[in-house]
Amino acid sequence: MKILFFCTFYHRALLFRQQMDSLMQRGHYVRAFSSAKYGEGVADKFKPIMDDKVVHKECWNSIDRTLFFPRQWKIERELQKAYDLKTFDILHPQLLLSSGYSALRMKKKYGLPYVVSVRVTDLTGFIRLPFFRKLANKILMNAGGVLFLSNTHKNELLQKFVAPENREAIEKKSYVIGNCLEPFWTQNRSKPRTAAPDPQKELRILSVAKIRPIKNLCTAARAVELLRQQGYRASLTVVGEDQDHEELERIKAFDCVNYIPFLTKEELIDVYASHDIFLLPSVNETFGRVYLEAMTQGLPVLYSKGQGFDGNYPDGEVGYAVRHDDPDEIARRILQITENYPRISEACVHNSIRFDEDVIMDQMERFYEESLHRK
Repeated sequence: MKILFFCTFYHRALLFRQQMDSLMQRGHYVRAFSSAKYGEGVADKFKPIMDDKVVHKECWNSIDRTLFFPRQWKIERELQKAYDLKTFDILHPQLLLSSGYSALRMKKKYGLPYVVSVRVTDLTGFIRLPFFRKLANKILMNAGGVLFLSNTHKNELLQKFVAPENREAIEKKSYVIGNCLEPFWTQNRSKPRTAAPDPQKELRILSVAKIRPIKNLCTAARAVELLRQQGYRASLTVVGEDQDHEELERIKAFDCVNYIPFLTKEELIDVYASHDIFLLPSVNETFGRVYLEAMTQGLPVLYSKGQGFDGNYPDGEVGYAVRHDDPDEIARRILQITENYPRISEACVHNSIRFDEDVIMDQMERFYEESLHRK
């Protein structure tokens, strides 16, 4: 099978390359087209994935970000220059509207089938406008398959944005497949924790995320401060790259917070080992692979209710879904985890296996094959 990934943020996300490499190891031919704003550049840590299997073009400007169609036409022009689209079996745009619209046009022009991914940003942007909602329905109806990272986002799209007469047809070709773990985490999966932490002595909470307001780390800190006010010896360690210095200063202003800058996964695994619970109450989250990483290390997780990770497991199995804007609820759930800690830790390690690379890639292969043969 010859697959072309079509994406406006390949150059900022390592997970696409992991998927490409896994598919190529299984005998498929996979290439990527990545587009970006003029002058955006590629960060050093992403340069290793920008090789001959990827065509990366800076082809639109800041004004184009708000002008939907001119931006898409510029990207399409470069896409058609970069690849002979007739030589591929299937096109995979990674966003419903921003890439899916061009995939629809390429299907009409070349007869090239496509599948489309739906992410959290698809549910918060253009699709809320009636014209783009109709366009999204057209893209979905013409796709061979529709890929979601969570049931939460699948249900939201179908109920809020898909026309009633289209729901059955789109649901029949919808797949929910999460992101797979990096091999490092599966190769270094720990044993479950057998002893529960004592909040009266020491309770070490960990958050790992890029420092941005959307990650909602100030609310995490407020929850830990509430525990301290109740007499518990709780602390919060925040690990992540500083992408918003003002937000970082707000986080560091909490007495309970210990901030550690970006760490490699080899360094991060030791930090997981020295903490008890993982907390990340993001405002929006497409999936949240970092929750899975914590689970491989036996850490129970607290994740945002109604966001990407929610719905993968029943509440209380590997942790709890919490309202992202409710530090009181988060504090209560932290204490609830300590009451059932060994059982939850064991469930975390065991349940993380379903996101191992081989398991997820089996599902992805089936997704492409069934989508390609669907008429």
